[in-house]
Order: sequence, then structure tokens, then C-alpha cells
Amino acid sequence: MEINKNTLTEFRRDFKEAVASLEEKYGVTISLGSISYSENDFTSKLTVNNGHDKDDIAQREFDRDVWKYTHLGLGKGMYKRIFVGLDGNKYALLGFNTKAPKYPLIIRNIRESTVVRAPEGFIKELTNEYYAENFLL
Repeated sequence: MEINKNTLTEFRRDFKEAVASLEEKYGVTISLGSISYSENDFTSKLTVNNGHDKDDIAQREFDRDVWKYTHLGLGKGMYKRIFVGLDGNKYALLGFNTKAPKYPLIIRNIRESTVVRAPEGFIKELTNEYYAENFLL
């Protein structure tokens, strides 16, 4: 096998097809992380999550990682919690990139519907609203 970006893109697609039956059989979602490669080998992280609902999985990951951000007033159950950012716009808190100390917050700009990263100090004020795709809960 020639290991390069193109063959690994094809490998990822074939891998997803190959594990589809396992996902169905066991009721899980299997994902392949970033792939690092050299001329003779490649490595990747394999993650298996219970269930197929992407939103449910994202909420569980949020609740798993939120303990690192309790100093911001965040806690379990705050997935998609709306807050006012330092720029005055409303955002929904979607998750964390725990490996990015400079911009660890993953947030959605509600007005523009874009997902961006933000620093810890970006949260100005938490609201009592939660974000849903087409409406507020």
C-alpha cells in the first residue's frame, strides 16, 4: 500500500463502510480520528460511542469534559446553553477542545449560525435559554 493523503482518504471511507455492520449490530458509532502517517505506517485514534444520535453523543462528551471549566460557572447539563459574548452577540456553548488552551470553547454564533472557537474569557453572561436548531428551548 502506498501511504499518502489520497490513499488515506480512501482508506477512511472504506473503513467507515467496513464498520457500518458493527455499528448496527452493537448500537454504537465508530469514528476514526486524525491520521498521522509516514512512508511505511500510519496511526489513528479509534473512538466508539454508545448510540447513533450525534447530538446525544455531543452532550455526553460535553458533560464528560465540563469539569475542566467549572471556574467559568459551567457544569453538567449546560450543553447548548446560550450566553452573551464579549462582543454582545448571543452564542450557544457546544463543547470544548481540551487540547487547545488558547481557544478551548466551541461555540455557535446564533445569528450567523457559524461554529467557532473562543477563549475562556469570552463568556460575558450566561442566560437561562438553550439553543435548538430552529428555535430556543
